[in-house]
Amino acid sequence: MDYAYLPNLTKAQTRKIRLNNILYHSFQTLHLENSRRTCSVCCFLFACLLSRCIAVLRLHKMSNGSSAPTSVPASPLPQNSDDPNSEVFDIESITRLASTTIVLHPGSSHLRIGRASDPQPFLVPHVIAWRHKHPGDQKPIKKSLLSRERTEYADDYKVTQSEGYKQLNNAVQTYTGRSVCRWEQISKSNKKQKPETLVEGCGWNWTDTSQKQEFLIGDDALYIDEADCYDLQWPIVKGQLNVHDGSHGSLHSVMTNLEMHWIKSIETFLHIPKSELVGYRCLLLVPDIYIRQHVKALIHMLINNMGFSSILIHQESVCATYGCGIATACVVDVGHEKTSICCVEDGTSHKNTRICLDVGGRDITRVFAGFLKRNCLPYQKFDQDDRMDALLMEELKETFCHMEPDRVSPESQEFHIRRPGQCSLLYPIVLGDETLEAPLSIFFPKAFGLKMKDRHIHFATRNPGDSEDPMDEYYLLQTRSKNWENRLSRRTKTENLSTNTSNSALDENIEKMEDDNGEDLDDEETQQMCNYKPGAEMAPAPGGLLGLDQAIVWSVENCPLSYEDELKRRMYSCILVVGGGLAHFAGADQYLRHRIKLLIPNTPLKSLMVGQVDVVVKPKDQDPSIVAWKGGSVLSCLDNAQECWVTNTEWNKFGLKLLRERSPFIW
Repeated sequence: MDYAYLPNLTKAQTRKIRLNNILYHSFQTLHLENSRRTCSVCCFLFACLLSRCIAVLRLHKMSNGSSAPTSVPASPLPQNSDDPNSEVFDIESITRLASTTIVLHPGSSHLRIGRASDPQPFLVPHVIAWRHKHPGDQKPIKKSLLSRERTEYADDYKVTQSEGYKQLNNAVQTYTGRSVCRWEQISKSNKKQKPETLVEGCGWNWTDTSQKQEFLIGDDALYIDEADCYDLQWPIVKGQLNVHDGSHGSLHSVMTNLEMHWIKSIETFLHIPKSELVGYRCLLLVPDIYIRQHVKALIHMLINNMGFSSILIHQESVCATYGCGIATACVVDVGHEKTSICCVEDGTSHKNTRICLDVGGRDITRVFAGFLKRNCLPYQKFDQDDRMDALLMEELKETFCHMEPDRVSPESQEFHIRRPGQCSLLYPIVLGDETLEAPLSIFFPKAFGLKMKDRHIHFATRNPGDSEDPMDEYYLLQTRSKNWENRLSRRTKTENLSTNTSNSALDENIEKMEDDNGEDLDDEETQQMCNYKPGAEMAPAPGGLLGLDQAIVWSVENCPLSYEDELKRRMYSCILVVGGGLAHFAGADQYLRHRIKLLIPNTPLKSLMVGQVDVVVKPKDQDPSIVAWKGGSVLSCLDNAQECWVTNTEWNKFGLKLLRERSPFIW
């Protein structure tokens, strides 16, 4: 590479440019045939390359006589230096930066936690067990891991569920091209199965509570004997803080559970005592449809209670695209208790495409358990309200369920029953098409037997406001100048023209309007503010609870308008499935692609969109449940992201309104 075109460069600056060249060639070496499915290492190298290129452009501008910026955002990464070893120091600083950054991705089932320099996070069950203050006077609160609250089920539960089962049978017949196995014959075979007692034990025991610990977390809490004097509490339910009207449902109680759980996890798995957290930063992943008051409480807890020096928050869907090196995608996150969908374009989550369903992998497990009980499960003592049996059913689902149309049914399998202090039992079992029908239930939610109303579906809603941020977007709308009024009227004219004018004429009118005022109408903030109507929210999708395929199509169809629906075509061509609720089923991408093609609306470009539909599961053979966490670890080390960090001093001084300036997404 010829560096003569950059005059007045020092030796250290020249070495930095050579480092860019090395990063570029490393990226070219590791690049795969499909650029959308590069590994996280490629993403990291490419991000470093982009950061260094920006630095080179700044150097070039300054060398040509431009004045240096008056203020530079604080960044732990080194600035330009004449040190001959600056390029080595730069790599070392990035490594040190990653090792002092803790990435937290809380979920309903597990907490994913680790340093940004770790290859993968620790998965800790997101449950905490508190010991009774008066053990003799209280009975343990028993909560099922599979069942829902009674108020969530439909009044005609059995009728709704039977309709869903019929839909599943029809779907299996259509997809496989054969008739469904008769469950009566399978139940007769299972009634004849007898267990085999194994000599060895289960290999584990109940958690030892003889020391009378005040609380336990993770596996220790999950494997407490149900007869012991501990109550299990889940601080996050359906992707949000578990705030409710019942016992331990206040926001203060939930935040206490999270604080104790996270501090104990950091001390146990990362070996970092709480007193040393002042030397660490924290990156927190939040849901796409977040509650501002909850995010505010989490930041306050991480900075003031846990003692982190600075914090950065970002949305799960955007971090998922960072984790697998995809710039534009429709991100489908199927978790344990919820399914969130939104369209991400170049690091921006489009607000009008966000949708969240209160169904997930737990509901698939419950349907699978119902099928097995109908088919006379050889383990006749199964109780879905029992914690160990619920964990057993989760294991059976992950082992046997699939979405492959060519799998032969029925088939003979075996499974183990392991209980602490008891001998293991080996049960033979005959499985039919329930291994295919159960995963398909997320496309036919009637099989869950829930109320088919809007309470199980959520959209991005308006900001309720906060006293710490009085000058929010609604204040700006009320005090906007005539320039904004003119822009709104021009946008209305543009929308009217789009219905009566050809594409070429529309483009000419838009360009003319932009030239008149010298401003662009297509920026995200402008669209959000111009589309605002006082007191109005996004209209709910028809029919209440949607199937997964219907929700994906709804999300893509709500993308912003673009020439020849280019943005929609890009979303359909990259549907990224993450989370642990669906992506691990073999053949999930094939069936989801099949369903999406059937539901794309009839438009002049439908044939083009159908031909471009592609579903990505397990990008680069990564575990789909940790893709978002990996994206967060990459984001935390980017040079351009350093200005988005909020320090503890800044948070305590400016509060919530600081996020409007520092948040990497539209707050």
